Parts: sequence; structure tokens; C-alpha cells
Amino acid sequence: MAVLSQVFLKGLPTVWDETRGLAGEAGRYVVEVRCLGKNWHLAAITDRNARELPGPLKFLGKAVVMLTPDGESLLVDAGFPGHNDRDAKRIVAAAEELKIMQFDYMLVTHYDGDHVGNIANVDARIPAKVFFDRGPLQPGGSQGGIQRNMTTYLQCIGARKRVTLKPGDMLPFKGLKATVLTASGQVIKKPLPGGGKPNEFAATATRPDIGPPDENAECIGLLYAFGKFRMADFADLLQTQEFALMTPDNPVGTVDLLMVSHHGSFRSNNPVLVHALHPKVAIMNNGARKGGDAVTFDTLKPSPGLLDLWQLHTSVSAKDKNAPADFIANTQEACEGKAIEVSVQRDGTFTVINMRNQFSKTYQP
Repeated sequence: MAVLSQVFLKGLPTVWDETRGLAGEAGRYVVEVRCLGKNWHLAAITDRNARELPGPLKFLGKAVVMLTPDGESLLVDAGFPGHNDRDAKRIVAAAEELKIMQFDYMLVTHYDGDHVGNIANVDARIPAKVFFDRGPLQPGGSQGGIQRNMTTYLQCIGARKRVTLKPGDMLPFKGLKATVLTASGQVIKKPLPGGGKPNEFAATATRPDIGPPDENAECIGLLYAFGKFRMADFADLLQTQEFALMTPDNPVGTVDLLMVSHHGSFRSNNPVLVHALHPKVAIMNNGARKGGDAVTFDTLKPSPGLLDLWQLHTSVSAKDKNAPADFIANTQEACEGKAIEVSVQRDGTFTVINMRNQFSKTYQP
């Protein structure tokens, strides 16, 4: 008679299209899902303590719509396809509010489905002139799902201009400086103005051990500078690359606003990066049950100089670690699709607005 566990393992694939971490805490537990074709598999492992696993799974993607005072527009990632065109409709609504009829640029940080999978759908509604991405897949990294995502993306671009970004490159904006800090697993070598000093948090940091790298390790990370204002966004970059970027020296300096990486996942947001950047404000693009890990809140809240954390959704797993309700765009698990907007001035002043309740707060330089 076959042992039940052997039957179970025999029925599982050995090669997957895509793997996503849902929740976890180092040394305690981890929950992840893996996809092959249209089928998703949920798995979890814990220590000796009983735990409640995440409930209904609704995958949310990431997208940032940006408009400069010079009228130049940028879309960074486009979220997931499907779900009754949920993400595409929200992106189009945000663009129309800014009177964007065509994107000057679309930038794909990496080829996971919740970032690149919806590019074609958005482009069909609001087309782009130029596309930025990290270039070809790395040898040995072409999981089936990632390959399919990239194929669809390339078909969408067609004959339009496509630019491969490398660390140190700058996007061709007029009044906005956007510098590539990471791409294709590599990090910037030459320090930027305000950077280059030893990282005070490196001496006590230990090299992260978060398991084998995946497509997230290849993310394009960007530093935006508009006048005196600075914002860092590393997409879903993993702790391994964060550590490589920020040790032993800090090539970036400090920022005013940090877009919390990887939806607030425990696999990203190493203190050696978060604390060294000294952000005044952090915005977490989490779902109710995607990202928003408790350990990430524990990293963010003691970050030197942090005034406020804003969230896209209340995190079910974080419980009382969540920000106050006024700072959360979607407080119910049934997402209303409310956004967080940021308005920036050249002198470094910026205002964050919760579009659910119009609560706003202005931060001075």
C-alpha cells in the first residue's frame, strides 16, 4: 500500500511556471503558491505552533501612473490581466484623471504576471510610445510562465522602440531624474550625489538567506528625483539584491518617500536598505492577503526618521501592526479599488492623499 504522502508528492509537478510567497516569518512559517498552466497550488510549512492560513486568494498586481509638470507620462508595470479587467480599468481611470491619452513611456520592472501580464490590455486602451525593461531572460531563469509573459509582452510592443535598462542608466525625462539602481540582478556601482558613505547599518547586518532567487531578483529599481524630492521604488527586489546594493557603502543616500518592496513581503525590505534610506514616508502596495507581512511592519516602524506608513489595503496577517485607518486606501477585504496619490513640489514638499476618504497629509522638506 502506498504511503499517502508519497501519493501526494507523486501528483505534484517538479517544474513550475511561477512561484509567489504569500506570507511568512523567518524561522517560523512560510506560505506560498505555485502555478502550472492555469492551476495554482497552495503550500505552507510552520514550526510547532498552530497557525491560521490565508483565506480566499485574490492576486493583486502593481502599477504606478506618473505625470511630470512638463507633461511627460510614465506607467510602471500594469498589474494582472483578467478579473473582469479590474487592474486595466483602474489604471485607465487614473490616467484619464490626469488627462493622459498616450503614455510617453511604459516601464516593466520584471516579467512576473502581476507586473507585466496586463501591459497589452492597458496598451490597447492607452498606447505607449517607448518601452523600458530589463532585457532578455537570464540563462536558466526562463520558467514557463515567465517565458509566456515575456512573449505576450514582446508581441504587444511590435515595431515600437524598446530599451534595455542597466544600473546607472537614466530615463530620458526633461525635469525629472530617474536613475536605475538595480536591473537583471546587478546593482549600481558608482555612488549618486548624496551617496557613497559607509552604511551605518551594514556592520550589524547578516547576509539574508531567503531561499533560491526567482524573477524578483531581476527587478529594475529606480530612484526618482524631482528638485529636492527623492523617491525610491525597487518593485519586488529580493533581500539578496538589497544587501548587495547597500553594503558596505550606501550608494543612494536618503529618500523622502519609499515604495515598500514586494507588496510588503518578508522576502524583501531588509533593514540594511530600509533603515539606511531614512524615508520620511513609506507606501506599501499590499493586498489584504498578499504581502503585508508582520515582519515587514516590524522593519518599517523603527526606521530612522519615518513619520508615517500608508497602505493600499489593511493586512489581515499584520493585525494590530497596520497603520491607522485614515492611512489605508482599502480597509475592507473586498477591495474597492481605491488608490493613494502623491503630489510633489520642486522644493521637496509632498502631499499623500487617500482617495477612499480624501484624507491627506503634507510633508515638508
